[in-house]
Amino acid sequence: MALFFHSDDVDEFLSLTEAVSIAEHALRNIPGRQGVNAPRKRLNLHRQFAEASFDTVLNIYAGGSASYGAIGAQVALHRKTIEGNVQKTPPYNPDQTELAHIYDVDTGSLLAIMAHRPRHVKGVADLRTPATSLVGLDQLARKDARRVGIYGSGHQAISTFMGLTEMRRIEKAKVYSPTKAHREEFAKVMSEQTGVTVEPVTEPRAAAKDVDIILCMTNTVVPVIDGSWLEEGQCIISVVGSNIELVKSGALDKPRREIDDGTLKRCSFIVALSKEQAIDSQQGDIYWPVQNGVIGWEKVVEIADILAGKARGRTDDKQIILYKNQGGQGIIDIALAKRLYELAREKGFGTELPIRSRPSHSGTGWRDSF
Repeated sequence: MALFFHSDDVDEFLSLTEAVSIAEHALRNIPGRQGVNAPRKRLNLHRQFAEASFDTVLNIYAGGSASYGAIGAQVALHRKTIEGNVQKTPPYNPDQTELAHIYDVDTGSLLAIMAHRPRHVKGVADLRTPATSLVGLDQLARKDARRVGIYGSGHQAISTFMGLTEMRRIEKAKVYSPTKAHREEFAKVMSEQTGVTVEPVTEPRAAAKDVDIILCMTNTVVPVIDGSWLEEGQCIISVVGSNIELVKSGALDKPRREIDDGTLKRCSFIVALSKEQAIDSQQGDIYWPVQNGVIGWEKVVEIADILAGKARGRTDDKQIILYKNQGGQGIIDIALAKRLYELAREKGFGTELPIRSRPSHSGTGWRDSF
């Protein structure tokens, strides 16, 4: 029987380091056709409630991996509102329930339904985003990278930086957030938890100066980094995805950006989590710059191709490289969900669902195609 369980019960047994390994392996499957991934789909409803304007967005992430023996989809409902240059959830936003449907790729059986999605226990953020951000680190950051500049002080910044310190010997870091209290609290807590001295800086340019890796982990809708600030050899990781639905609903007048055109021009090449996702969602940091002639598609490679050896990663310590993590992808969600399902079985969590298979019409187990 299928198992219904909560990811919260087994999050603590899945480390960020293991999640990075799972995400990397799943993505490497795609070029060899051992993995399949569909662009994240969003259904958007613009709403007016309690004298506030917001958008209710149904997200669907579908994918599967033969290596992990699972295929399926995660469905999540999110609500978003815009305040100034920042995207937020409405103040009356309830806890969201996300459901992952996990099927066995060989038998077709429903293995499990997982409520919520795995979180990085130490950093609170969902596990898949920092894991995906860190997946290309060895391919894209210089081997001697030791200094980090951080834009943003929220959950993604916390989890990604903590994971980075586990994967690389980081010597020092700087953080910029427009809110003084936020950047100072981030610097204090991260210094204590990682043992790396983190300095809060008062100007955004300072976070990009004399660093090797730049983490853009914000909730902005306008660019936070200027290409003229960049220095030779830097690797930039950016997580802002698309919100074209908010443009279509009238909540925003133009697509969301985190990276400016100057940065795109200065990069030796740009690594996308998914070109198809950039096109399907008309993502502001890749799709529209290509449409407007700022860069061409030949400058964009996919991380899966680099991991599989079909495209080259960093070849020169002077290269400036942007890795654009464009948001959740089904193949990673399902690979992580399959691992949590195994942990739930092992640890005795969850409830069996009395779901019965429907008998075949032909009686042989195979149906005619006509």
